[in-house]
Amino acid sequence: MTREIYHCRECYSIYGVELHHIVFRSENKNLEKCKLNFAYLCQEHHRGTYGVHGSKGSRLNKKLKLEFQNQLGILWDKQYLTREEINEVLQISDKALNRLLKTLTLQKGLYVREEVIRQCMGGRLIVEEGVKSGKI
Repeated sequence: MTREIYHCRECYSIYGVELHHIVFRSENKNLEKCKLNFAYLCQEHHRGTYGVHGSKGSRLNKKLKLEFQNQLGILWDKQYLTREEINEVLQISDKALNRLLKTLTLQKGLYVREEVIRQCMGGRLIVEEGVKSGKI
Protein backbone atom coordinates (compact mmCIF):
# COMPACT_ATOMS: atom_id res chain seq x y z
CA MET A 1 0.00 0.00 0.00
CA THR A 2 1.43 3.38 -0.94
CA ARG A 3 1.22 6.41 1.28
CA GLU A 4 0.32 9.81 -0.11
CA ILE A 5 3.24 12.23 -0.07
CA TYR A 6 2.39 15.74 1.00
CA HIS A 7 4.37 18.84 0.14
CA CYS A 8 4.58 22.28 1.72
CA ARG A 9 2.02 24.64 0.25
CA GLU A 10 4.55 27.49 0.22
CA CYS A 11 7.95 26.04 -0.74
CA TYR A 12 6.90 22.58 -2.07
CA SER A 13 9.35 20.78 0.23
CA ILE A 14 8.41 17.20 1.09
CA TYR A 15 10.54 17.05 4.26
CA GLY A 16 9.02 17.55 7.68
CA VAL A 17 5.57 18.42 6.34
CA GLU A 18 2.94 19.04 9.02
CA LEU A 19 -0.83 19.43 8.91
CA HIS A 20 -2.00 22.98 9.67
CA HIS A 21 -5.58 24.10 10.29
CA ILE A 22 -6.01 27.36 8.35
CA VAL A 23 -8.76 28.49 10.69
CA PHE A 24 -7.23 27.45 14.00
CA ARG A 25 -9.11 24.96 16.13
CA SER A 26 -9.29 27.61 18.84
CA GLU A 27 -11.07 29.91 16.36
CA ASN A 28 -13.55 27.33 15.04
CA LYS A 29 -13.46 23.80 16.42
CA ASN A 30 -16.28 22.75 14.06
CA LEU A 31 -13.92 22.80 11.05
CA GLU A 32 -11.37 20.55 12.74
CA LYS A 33 -12.05 17.73 10.25
CA CYS A 34 -12.90 19.85 7.20
CA LYS A 35 -10.38 19.01 4.47
CA LEU A 36 -10.70 22.47 2.90
CA ASN A 37 -9.38 23.86 6.19
CA PHE A 38 -6.16 21.81 5.93
CA ALA A 39 -2.87 23.14 4.64
CA TYR A 40 0.30 21.08 4.62
CA LEU A 41 3.33 23.15 5.57
CA CYS A 42 7.00 22.38 6.20
CA GLN A 43 8.33 22.99 9.71
CA GLU A 44 9.72 26.40 8.73
CA HIS A 45 6.43 27.66 7.31
CA HIS A 46 4.43 26.08 10.14
CA ARG A 47 6.41 26.78 13.32
CA GLY A 48 9.36 28.87 12.12
CA THR A 49 9.82 32.59 12.79
CA TYR A 50 7.92 33.52 9.61
CA GLY A 51 5.63 30.49 9.82
CA VAL A 52 1.95 30.76 10.67
CA HIS A 53 2.60 30.03 14.36
CA GLY A 54 5.83 32.06 14.48
CA SER A 55 6.34 35.53 15.94
CA LYS A 56 6.41 37.12 12.46
CA GLY A 57 3.98 34.82 10.69
CA SER A 58 0.87 36.97 10.59
CA ARG A 59 1.31 37.75 6.87
CA LEU A 60 1.38 34.08 5.87
CA ASN A 61 -1.49 33.33 8.25
CA LYS A 62 -3.63 36.07 6.67
CA LYS A 63 -2.71 34.88 3.18
CA LEU A 64 -3.84 31.31 3.91
CA LYS A 65 -7.05 32.50 5.58
CA LEU A 66 -7.86 34.79 2.65
CA GLU A 67 -7.33 31.92 0.19
CA PHE A 68 -9.64 29.70 2.28
CA GLN A 69 -12.26 32.45 2.49
CA ASN A 70 -12.12 33.07 -1.27
CA GLN A 71 -12.36 29.33 -1.94
CA LEU A 72 -15.55 29.14 0.13
CA GLY A 73 -16.91 32.16 -1.75
CA ILE A 74 -16.30 30.43 -5.08
CA LEU A 75 -17.73 27.07 -4.01
CA TRP A 76 -20.86 28.71 -2.62
CA ASP A 77 -21.89 30.73 -5.65
CA LYS A 78 -25.47 31.45 -4.53
CA GLN A 79 -26.55 34.20 -2.12
CA TYR A 80 -28.68 31.82 0.00
CA LEU A 81 -27.66 28.29 0.95
CA THR A 82 -29.38 25.19 2.25
CA ARG A 83 -27.91 23.10 5.03
CA GLU A 84 -27.16 20.35 2.51
CA GLU A 85 -25.27 22.73 0.18
CA ILE A 86 -23.14 23.90 3.11
CA ASN A 87 -22.31 20.35 4.17
CA GLU A 88 -21.62 19.32 0.56
CA VAL A 89 -18.68 21.74 0.56
CA LEU A 90 -17.45 21.40 4.16
CA GLN A 91 -18.01 17.63 4.52
CA ILE A 92 -18.15 17.69 8.31
CA SER A 93 -20.24 15.67 10.76
CA ASP A 94 -23.86 16.58 11.44
CA LYS A 95 -22.98 17.52 15.03
CA ALA A 96 -20.23 19.91 13.89
CA LEU A 97 -22.53 21.38 11.23
CA ASN A 98 -25.26 21.93 13.83
CA ARG A 99 -22.81 23.76 16.10
CA LEU A 100 -21.54 25.85 13.18
CA LEU A 101 -25.00 26.94 12.02
CA LYS A 102 -26.61 27.20 15.46
CA THR A 103 -26.14 30.97 15.90
CA LEU A 104 -27.10 31.90 12.33
CA THR A 105 -30.59 33.12 11.53
CA LEU A 106 -32.53 31.63 8.65
CA GLN A 107 -34.01 33.85 5.97
CA LYS A 108 -36.90 32.08 4.24
CA GLY A 109 -35.50 28.75 5.38
CA LEU A 110 -32.02 29.42 3.94
CA TYR A 111 -28.68 30.61 5.31
CA VAL A 112 -27.05 33.82 4.02
CA ARG A 113 -23.78 33.00 2.23
CA GLU A 114 -21.71 35.82 3.80
CA GLU A 115 -22.84 34.88 7.31
CA VAL A 116 -21.91 31.23 6.74
CA ILE A 117 -18.47 32.22 5.44
CA ARG A 118 -17.97 34.56 8.42
CA GLN A 119 -18.95 31.75 10.78
CA CYS A 120 -16.47 29.40 9.06
CA MET A 121 -13.75 32.02 9.45
CA GLY A 122 -14.20 32.09 13.22
CA GLY A 123 -16.42 35.16 13.26
CA ARG A 124 -14.37 37.58 11.17
CA LEU A 125 -13.82 38.03 7.46
CA ILE A 126 -10.34 38.76 6.10
CA VAL A 127 -9.99 41.92 4.00
CA GLU A 128 -7.59 41.77 1.05
CA GLU A 129 -5.81 45.03 1.89
CA GLY A 130 -2.24 44.58 3.05
CA VAL A 131 -1.92 40.94 2.04
CA LYS A 132 0.77 40.32 -0.54
CA SER A 133 0.67 37.18 -2.60
CA GLY A 134 4.46 36.88 -2.80
CA LYS A 135 6.36 34.12 -1.06
CA ILE A 136 8.27 34.60 2.17
